Formats: sequence, C-alpha cells, structure tokens
Amino acid sequence: MWKAFTALDARLKFPNLNPGKIGIQLGFDMAYPVTSDLFTMHKRVFPGGKVIGIDPDPNNHAVARKIIAHQGLNIDLIQLGTYSEQGKSTFLLGSKSSWNQLGIVPKDTTVEFRNESIEVKIDTLDHILNELHIDKQQIGHINMTINGAEYATLLGAGSLLSEIDDLSLTVIAGRYDESGTIAGKPDYEMIIPILKSHGFQVKFRRMHQLFWWGFVTRLLMNRRWIYGKQNFGVIMACKGKHRIKWYQSFS
Repeated sequence: MWKAFTALDARLKFPNLNPGKIGIQLGFDMAYPVTSDLFTMHKRVFPGGKVIGIDPDPNNHAVARKIIAHQGLNIDLIQLGTYSEQGKSTFLLGSKSSWNQLGIVPKDTTVEFRNESIEVKIDTLDHILNELHIDKQQIGHINMTINGAEYATLLGAGSLLSEIDDLSLTVIAGRYDESGTIAGKPDYEMIIPILKSHGFQVKFRRMHQLFWWGFVTRLLMNRRWIYGKQNFGVIMACKGKHRIKWYQSFS
C-alpha cells in the first residue's frame, strides 16, 4: 500500500517532471527519508534523469548521502542555502529539521527552535546552477520548501526563470506566521507577480483546498483534521509547453 501511495504521490505532485529530465529540490527534510521530495522526484526522472538537492543542513546531507549511496540513486547534493545574494547567514536549527530556517528571514514563531545555530553559506540559484555547467533546458521542475526564503531565492533566480523554455515550479507560500510576510504583505502577493513577469501561468491554493493533500494525505493517512484551521499554501506555476494539471497537488 505504501509503495502504491508514494508512486501515485509522485505523479500528482510533479506531473510535468518526466524521465530523463532534471528535478531540483530546495530544502529537504531527512527526518522521514522515505517521503523526502528528493526521492519523490527521482521516481519521476528515472531512468536517465537526475535530481539536485540543495540544503544548508549538514545533518540532512549526512542522512541523504547514505541512502543515495546505498540505493545507487542519481542525486547530487549541494550544501548551501539559497537567497537573493551570496554571503553567509546564521542557520537556526529547529526541534524538527523541517523547521530549520535561515536567520536572515523573519523567524517562524509558531515552531520550536533548539538553542543552537550554525553559520552557513548562501548563494543565488542562478550562480549555483551556472557553476554546475548543466543543460538548464533539461530542468523540468523546481520545488521550493525553504521556510521563508522562497521570495529571496526567486529574486536570485531571474536568469534561470527567464532562460528555461519549459519549466514547472512549486513554491510553499502563505504561511500565517512572520516568515510568510514580505514588507507586511503575504509572500504569495509578492511572489506571483515575479513569476508572471517571467511568463509563468500561476495558481495559489491553500493546502486544505487540495483533495490529495488535504483529504487523502492528512485526513486518511495521518488522521489530521486541517479543515477550518489556518493552513499554509503552495504556488503552482508553469511556462512553455508545461501546464498546471487539474489534478496537480502537493504533499
């Protein structure tokens, strides 16, 4: 049952990511490695494709490297934070690795942090991918789950967003805490115009509005009622030959 669920989840979550393409995952939580988006993406690009995972947390990298080596997966890992400029930042370590966040973005006050932080390097997505010397036209999907750094990361990816002909994005946005605001506005109100300026078709949905995530994943699988509660959301965007599928979801 779990194998069937993860296979279907991959199809619903990244429907425009095809075998032989490149998937890019920004932020990966290895507390539950079987469901990490690194491996969900790998199911979509196999065979012939690859996944690039970018995350500043050394613990996430240590866990992911072992799984990648053991299973022989075509996944490259880069230990950096993504932002609108190059430099360094403090990195706040959450009680759960999914709560980690860069110290230069508004702090999420709804989660618990350890009394511990580390210094990490940050870079623009444009520069990171230029250094890899990959064929950018092979990038099929970029998934951003980086706890408040999504807007700044998109500002540092202008060349990438304009250069690639056919591209899909999923971007977590609309958090109700401080990390979901930019200059006093909800971050999706700032992100959507950026994407539209690069020719993307864009749709924003709260998580409870998605049948697969809200009903199947949360209610049936996790026994968690999310309706009537404040939920973050996801921006789904496509350009070129890619289209937002009516069934596209997030989990």
